[in-house]
Amino acid sequence: LSCLHYRRHGVCVGSCRFTQGETREFAEGGECFECHPECQLMEGTITCNGSGADTCARCAHYRDGPHCV
Repeated sequence: LSCLHYRRHGVCVGSCRFTQGETREFAEGGECFECHPECQLMEGTITCNGSGADTCARCAHYRDGPHCV
């Protein structure tokens, strides 16, 4: 199965939740994935660019080196 835009948990969707919604996402290979829980939700801009705690635009709590904790 191939989706026109993105896929979330096996279901085709028009877009990932990059800049809005309770849970923010990033895309990899046409699939939407959730940002790490330690990433602070950012309004109007991306919250993360990967799944790890070191890919957050801003930390929800604290930063230890490159990682949000």
